[in-house]
Amino acid sequence: MRQKSAVPAAGLALMGLGFALGACEYVTVVILPDIAADLGVSLGAAGRLVSVFAAGYAVGTPILMAATARLPRFRLLMGLLALFLAANALSMLAPDIRVLYLARAASAMLTGTLTAVGLLFARESAVSGHEAQAIAMVYTGMSVATVVGNPLNKTICRLMGWRATFAVILLAGAVLVPVLARVLPRKAAAPAEGTGFFRQFTVLRDRRYALCVLMTICTYAATYIVYTYLTPILTDVLGTAEAAVSLPLTVVGLCCLGSNVLAGWLGGRGGVEKTPAVLLLQTVLFAAMPALLGHYWTGLAAVLAMALLMYLLSTPVQVYAMALAERDHPYAASLCASTLSVAGNIGIAAGSFASSALQGVLGLRLLGLPAAAAALAALALNLALLRADRAKK
Repeated sequence: MRQKSAVPAAGLALMGLGFALGACEYVTVVILPDIAADLGVSLGAAGRLVSVFAAGYAVGTPILMAATARLPRFRLLMGLLALFLAANALSMLAPDIRVLYLARAASAMLTGTLTAVGLLFARESAVSGHEAQAIAMVYTGMSVATVVGNPLNKTICRLMGWRATFAVILLAGAVLVPVLARVLPRKAAAPAEGTGFFRQFTVLRDRRYALCVLMTICTYAATYIVYTYLTPILTDVLGTAEAAVSLPLTVVGLCCLGSNVLAGWLGGRGGVEKTPAVLLLQTVLFAAMPALLGHYWTGLAAVLAMALLMYLLSTPVQVYAMALAERDHPYAASLCASTLSVAGNIGIAAGSFASSALQGVLGLRLLGLPAAAAALAALALNLALLRADRAKK
């Protein structure tokens, strides 16, 4: 009875956890110049904090999830949250850039693992038939962090210095500890028999799971080929004044938030069976983007449409991966819970890297063309996934 009655409170608490995790993930993006100036390093050295976080997230999360799969889930969440607070305290107090690199790598592993464990709690605590909406709430919290958290972090940094931004994350995490302890069920589903560290990775032999991972990598790479240079596109290509760019960036953030909300709706109404339509829209949008960016209003509409499509695969992919684990690979349930987080970050890193190399050759306006190619690859993988799924039935 406790589990059912705790659903609304648990959902809100897990959305709060998503907000704290999102704030941690994106915090350095808006304060890099301040970190560089305070620690006496170049902007490039400070910028590597983003790469360190992405690498720690993509590599560390599946390893940590596999290593902790047998632990009682409630204790695991509380223990990870305590380590998350410690890692952010180390970031706040870091005396030099090397310590900050270490702290951010640790934060990345813990952020990814906490996201996956939070998603497991969300799915298990939800009323039957509402699992997709419960999962989407966690991602909504992370989206709110980009809309509210980034401007807030920038303001705090300007008023009190960059270290104060980590103090805010610490405060948010400290508030969440007793709340989560109160509303989450203490007894979660027990790990399946045979949940060994190496055995969990054998789920990659399942063609359906491998296709799901590759599809996610490609769709995130497609978006981030363009999204990485969002601000220069708004200012240099569309001609938005530097002083006025915050308004369209805020609207983009709101569209990203709406994308996560729509993802929850899509996840509960067909999931990956409906996502080919999303990927087709992405492909067409990116292919038309060079022409659309030729005029301010069509270009702005294209950017907002990109943001609205950006996360539509998040909940469908996560629901599919977790359902696949529950049905066919129960020993890999914990690892599959980190599917979107890990594959998405690999895609983000790949898209950003490709964008950095291509923008000097193609220019900002033509970045939509390689993005369209990546989206088309994601569409082909999605269709292959559906064929593989039907073949198993």
